Amino acid sequence: MNNSIKSKGAVSIPIFRSVGLAITCCVLLLCMACSIAGEPSAGTSHRIALITPAGTGELAEAIQLGAEAAAKEQGADLVSVEAFGTESVSRTRDGLGTGLLLRKNERDPQWINLPQLEREQAQVDAAAQALQQGATALLVDPLSEETLSNILHLAQTKSPAGNIAPVIVLNDEFPVKGITSVISMDNLEAGRKAGHAMADLLGTKGRVALLGPDLMNPGLVHREQGVKEALGEYPDLKMVPYSVCSNREVCWQATKQLMDQSRVDGIITLQESASLGAADELKRRQSSGSIKLVGFGSEQQQLEQLQEGVIQQLIVQNGFSAGYLGVNQAVARLNSSHVEPRVTLETKLVSTDNMFWMDNQKLLFPFVQ
Repeated sequence: MNNSIKSKGAVSIPIFRSVGLAITCCVLLLCMACSIAGEPSAGTSHRIALITPAGTGELAEAIQLGAEAAAKEQGADLVSVEAFGTESVSRTRDGLGTGLLLRKNERDPQWINLPQLEREQAQVDAAAQALQQGATALLVDPLSEETLSNILHLAQTKSPAGNIAPVIVLNDEFPVKGITSVISMDNLEAGRKAGHAMADLLGTKGRVALLGPDLMNPGLVHREQGVKEALGEYPDLKMVPYSVCSNREVCWQATKQLMDQSRVDGIITLQESASLGAADELKRRQSSGSIKLVGFGSEQQQLEQLQEGVIQQLIVQNGFSAGYLGVNQAVARLNSSHVEPRVTLETKLVSTDNMFWMDNQKLLFPFVQ
């Protein structure tokens, strides 16, 4: 078959060659338009590293899911690094392109109980590795102020391309200069929510204990301050001195000692391991429900204890939004667009009565959205 167009007095032009030339011109014009509009071309997408402390469980998973969703929308590569030190296992997660995931068993007690300094160094090493692999921005949930300072130093000096990598901080409020953006809950207001929740549970009368880590983190300091402000509004609510504990086992022992030494009507725990440790002791004493427990977090075991009535209220933050907004802030900085220096995450008070509401289900289980 002769695939050509003929007209009187004209030279024959092959159809396929003519169509191909037209398509080529259109493609060139479209590419030029995309470049003018500022769309990233192939091979130049942003490579963003998400670095979280190991063993942070469901919150880290929710942050990961949010970061993945934003990276997909933005056309960015997401490198997820969970800092485990020398025995990390690496693999590539499907659907993330070149995304590298360093992960170990999140529930490994040997990791959770490692000295704080060793965990902090593992996180700094993870940031250094991500930068060496070409990360152009870092999303960090830092373990301490010193850890964040060291990671910021690396971001300003260790980029293979010689560029300063913007650092977005998730879930913490350390006063360190050089941070691009902080994405965190309002810990002062969250503490107030916990205090008012306890007042409602006790009928504004009773003795309340606070339990949690050493208050070196500004976020925890604000959280405790909010609890005290709220409880201070009720003259008949008395506070028991703060009990310091570092992990679930130690928090269980601290709760046992606390209840052996004084009468307690309610316990407010400032983070996940304290909630789990306190709940363990309440179950051992068969005091579930009679002693009210309000905590922070959304770990699977906390939700089970909430449903069983061991925990009465949980202050839950939107981890999915933290990851999602973190990636968007990083991309904005890399594109020289406007960046918010601080983004406040939504928190909700979740109880047995409302944990199955649709909005709260989306908050507690973002992976099923």
